[in-house]
Amino acid sequence: MRLYTRTGDDGFTYCVALGKRIPKDSDLMEFLGTLDEANSSLGLARSLLPSELRELDEVLSRIQRIIFDVGFSLTSRESAPGEEVIKWLEEIADRYSENIDLKGFVLPAGPPPAAALHLARTIIRRAERRLVRLMRAGEVKVDPDLIKVLNRMSDSLFALALHVTVAMGGELELV
Repeated sequence: MRLYTRTGDDGFTYCVALGKRIPKDSDLMEFLGTLDEANSSLGLARSLLPSELRELDEVLSRIQRIIFDVGFSLTSRESAPGEEVIKWLEEIADRYSENIDLKGFVLPAGPPPAAALHLARTIIRRAERRLVRLMRAGEVKVDPDLIKVLNRMSDSLFALALHVTVAMGGELELV
């Protein structure tokens, strides 16, 4: 199997949900590309986890799979992640932030895996903004739960970044 198809060489790609080829710079493709960026930065974070934090690898892997599910729900006929996923993301945010006392805004920094998680969090926030744009444009049907999923996901990634920073002996830099 070849990795290239040449079908996108004209700047268009096929979208199952719309049943037609669409420009690669469309709002939908911008959203999907943003999800891809977030997923890649999570892969980076996973690769940087020290052995004492390897239990987080499973959590981050599940978040990556949820990101794929979000994208699939807009480009195919897959159902969108819903309440079960939202609840799980809230549990992750609660579990990994319960011992962290925040008294201000946190600078996105810390050891490499925490910094990568902060990066993923900000990319998810951008994806959320792109999703809102898609919803307003009405080009594709968007399940409103997807905004909740992305919102909770960024909260979870923030909690995980803080947890990793503290667990690796770093200090949270507050503004």
